[in-house]
Amino acid sequence: MSRYLITGVSRGIGLQVATGLIADGHQVIGVVRPGKPAPLAGFAGVWELELTEPASFADRLTAQLASLDSLDGVVHSAGIVRPGSLDEPLIAGFTDQFTVNVTAVAELTRLVLPALRAAGGTVVLVNSGSGLSAGPPLASYGASKYALRGYADALRKSEPLLRVSTVYPGRTATEMQKEVRGAEHAEYREADYLQPATVAGVIRGVLALPADGVITDVTLNPR
Repeated sequence: MSRYLITGVSRGIGLQVATGLIADGHQVIGVVRPGKPAPLAGFAGVWELELTEPASFADRLTAQLASLDSLDGVVHSAGIVRPGSLDEPLIAGFTDQFTVNVTAVAELTRLVLPALRAAGGTVVLVNSGSGLSAGPPLASYGASKYALRGYADALRKSEPLLRVSTVYPGRTATEMQKEVRGAEHAEYREADYLQPATVAGVIRGVLALPADGVITDVTLNPR
């Protein structure tokens, strides 16, 4: 039985990853917003974090980190999108997206590094197709995901005891995709997209890879 920490467990890909790992008998710590109930039973723990405030993580997690001796993996599934054109005022959008999509990821990973090192754990970063090809109306979102790619490279070189994997899902049937399609003034058709459970299955496969190998990058697109 392994122990994993997963962000974004309230819905979508993160919820599906947590559901599958719990069903397989693993311990899962879910990260939720303060005051928000856990979305399913069976969590080994629930950490309440406001991802827009990464400077608060260390103080909020003092007790949890003190008791966390080892951690087999972290899945950073949480993320936000703020569609917009680059000729519009986007300072708030850039700030929000970089804070949640990059800074919060880096800070939470930093705090659990001792536990990850102890287990030789795996860090899975859920990126996006926009992290491979950025463009309107998701230019600032894509920029944040490119930054996440850079963080993955730096973490991999800085922490040789860990496995660092980035998953790039294409369009996936989530609430975020509905928001994106609205920004594109286009129809949302769920059947056209990947299912969250499909992406979650790939992530669980990355986590389950034998210790002698690492999947550094995997791209998944709708059929």
